[in-house]
Amino acid sequence: MPIDLVPFLDPHRCAIVVFECQENVVGSGSRLPGLAAAVESSGMLAKVAELLVCARVSGAGVFYCTAEQPEAGPGSAKTPLMDRLARTAGDEPENTSVVKEVAPQRGDVVIARSHGMTGFHDTGLDACLRDRETQTVIPVGVSLNVGIVGTAIEAVNRGYRVIVPTDCVAADPPEYAEPFLRYTIRNLAYITQSDTICRIWRSA
Repeated sequence: MPIDLVPFLDPHRCAIVVFECQENVVGSGSRLPGLAAAVESSGMLAKVAELLVCARVSGAGVFYCTAEQPEAGPGSAKTPLMDRLARTAGDEPENTSVVKEVAPQRGDVVIARSHGMTGFHDTGLDACLRDRETQTVIPVGVSLNVGIVGTAIEAVNRGYRVIVPTDCVAADPPEYAEPFLRYTIRNLAYITQSDTICRIWRSA
């Protein structure tokens, strides 16, 4: 039986968390070509952009979580993923800016993460959300494999409700997304589509 999401989507109690939609992650400078290809083929960025416009008009909070940490050395996460990225790093600094399709606007909050793998780890995101009395967190971006699920778990651990619009996230490989959403994310978060969220916000 479908769950009525309207009670959870008061825009003034909602916040979108845009996770790692950066040039060096999903843009032309990505060192994760499989993930960048999944984002491009799915049209995810266009869906995120539409959702952000609706959020700003409706009064929902818009937060960006960007990864600024070095791929090796002090402060870097000690994971196989970061080790692989370190081995492919060039001599020139990477472009860590948010891709233009979903670039921050005036009034949005950009929170740079210098360590860890999720949106809440040592970032101050939780305090910012509580300042605006957020109750529902809507994570979008990449990747469903790590950052989105990790951020969803940490949001739930802090007492937030989580809603994931399935057309605003991507995984590598793309075929991983559907079973992961079905068997993992749906136990942590309510899953829906971005147009459903926008319709509810417009009605509000």
